[in-house]
Amino acid sequence: MLEAIRILGLEKKSRFYQASTSELYGLITRAIARIALGLQDCLYLGNLSALRDWGHARDYVEMQWLMQDHPEDFVIATGVQYSVRQFVEFAAAELGISMCFTGDGVDEVGIVDSVSGSQAKVKAGDVIVRVDPRYFRPTEVETLLGDPTKAREKLGWTPTTSLHDLVKEMVLADYSSARRDALVKLAGFQTFDHHE
Repeated sequence: MLEAIRILGLEKKSRFYQASTSELYGLITRAIARIALGLQDCLYLGNLSALRDWGHARDYVEMQWLMQDHPEDFVIATGVQYSVRQFVEFAAAELGISMCFTGDGVDEVGIVDSVSGSQAKVKAGDVIVRVDPRYFRPTEVETLLGDPTKAREKLGWTPTTSLHDLVKEMVLADYSSARRDALVKLAGFQTFDHHE
């Protein structure tokens, strides 16, 4: 997104707030793809109950394009929240993995409930998500939600990519990348872990 702002010459017209959870998107989808292929055992996360306003860069760049000639402040957001837990569930579901969560706080775990199709090498009962207290931020913001009403009313902008579509796009790309790693490993070569 920052590169798109620079390329379009919008550095002086745009103020960009990047939530600290932005890297979480890719962390989750990469790990779920690698777990499905047997390249990784578990995904370690912090607060699974944290609510975020997840959105696609494609929509956000469109909004920036629309607002460049309007010297006003606009909030670029979807206006819809989902928990980190839900994001994990959506990502797993894209590969045929149904999950359930049990426990609270640092004792919460994500367990494979069932598997459909042949994409995933996990089985019911496998624990594939754990909470690691190292990832709980001391001043965790429990909820992040933007209000894009002004952008919708003044510019006619509405995000077009649902969270489900965003997750699907990311999981498919990360699964394809992880498959290459799986083939390299199967051929006897070293692969690199993309997690701690």
